[in-house]
Amino acid sequence: MVRLRLEGETAEEVKMMADAIESVFPYPIDFSPVQQGRNPRYAGQQKFFSYATVYPTTNSPLENLSA
Repeated sequence: MVRLRLEGETAEEVKMMADAIESVFPYPIDFSPVQQGRNPRYAGQQKFFSYATVYPTTNSPLENLSA
C-alpha cells in the first residue's frame, strides 16, 4: 500500500495534479475530493489537499516499498 497526498495553492491545481497522476499510473487510484484547510507549516495560509491510497497488484515493485 502506498499513501499519496497532493497539496496546492488552488483546488484546480490539486485536481490537475490528481488527473495527471491518474493518467500515467498503472494502478487504480481514487483521490479524495479536494479539501480546503490551513497548514501550520505555511503560517496559516489556505491550502488545498487530496489524498489517495494505492493498492498495487500482486508481484508489483511497489509491494516492497514499505518493507
